[in-house]
Amino acid sequence: MKIDHLLFQIAVAMLFLCSLSLGGLDQSGNIGAVNMTASEFRAEVPSSNLQESLVDTGAPEATSTYGGTENAVFTQEAPPAADLKRLTPSSLFASPPGYMYYNGDYLAWSDFFAIFPSDKPGLWIERAVSWTFYATLPWGSWTRELIYVPQASPVTMYESYPGGYILGYNMGVVQPGYYYIWYYADALGRHSSIISTNAGYSNAVVVDVYPGADYSKPNPPEPGPKEECESKPYCHWVNGQCLCTMPPISEKEKCEQNPACDWVNGQCYCRGLEDPEKEKCEQSENCAWVDGRCNCFMPEPEPMPGPVPNPNPEPEPFNPAPNPVAECQSNPGCQWTDGRCNCMGLGGSSDYSNYQETGGDTGTDI
Repeated sequence: MKIDHLLFQIAVAMLFLCSLSLGGLDQSGNIGAVNMTASEFRAEVPSSNLQESLVDTGAPEATSTYGGTENAVFTQEAPPAADLKRLTPSSLFASPPGYMYYNGDYLAWSDFFAIFPSDKPGLWIERAVSWTFYATLPWGSWTRELIYVPQASPVTMYESYPGGYILGYNMGVVQPGYYYIWYYADALGRHSSIISTNAGYSNAVVVDVYPGADYSKPNPPEPGPKEECESKPYCHWVNGQCLCTMPPISEKEKCEQNPACDWVNGQCYCRGLEDPEKEKCEQSENCAWVDGRCNCFMPEPEPMPGPVPNPNPEPEPFNPAPNPVAECQSNPGCQWTDGRCNCMGLGGSSDYSNYQETGGDTGTDI
């Protein structure tokens, strides 16, 4: 019997070191899982500590394909979203269970409480009248696990699945006490869980997920705003808000936006079709289409207009030539005769008496 137990412990250790896939905690909406390699897992959980934590779970050697008498208390409906994203303090002291599994036996709560070390972390799964280290669970159903944290400590759960992956769930710093956590059976086969705290490692819990009566793919819980945000490219959930950035336009996308171009073998080839931008460019007298771009230049500035000449200039003032005849006759007692002004000497002006057309005469005619 001891050899069987040792072989089983080695098998469970190999599951932790070489297996694990998307765990039920990840599907149930708790803190996101971190993918880990086997070497990273061994660095966090040394094999010596792991062997000490893998106590007798009471699980059969072969994976169960039906419920049997070890069926967990389960529900087909997803719990409220608020209960899926945190560890919920349990009411274990107010409503003690019928039995607790410890050291290979089922103990009444009072007996268990008296001998269970208060400085050691623990992990159980819920069955009809007890909390145990092993249970069967139909695919697509939900059940509760019980966690005991002996002191305020960061808590990490390592989830073992038959798919070949290792995931670690960081649950943050947890105060001492008992807590519930919801587990979702999302894959068939044998599953294992273990808790890590500052006080050490808990025992392992083994769950055999078997096909239920309705063997159809279960629907995961509805994603919240954080999950919807992170599912979009170029979006990140920061301080309770979804922040998105526009992705840069690649050369391929830029090429394919042109109806006359095609992206072929990593290059953009364009057909000889008229480009609307080229046509618009060439319509301007100051622009030219050169190497696929529109180059424009500033036209020469036109000269500023000067003064406009007046087509009808003002005429010079009229200045008639002297008229000796009229001047002569305008003088009383004078008369123009033989080309000169003859005055009678009756007190009239003698300015005209000596005037001749051919020259002046200083003599006076009587």
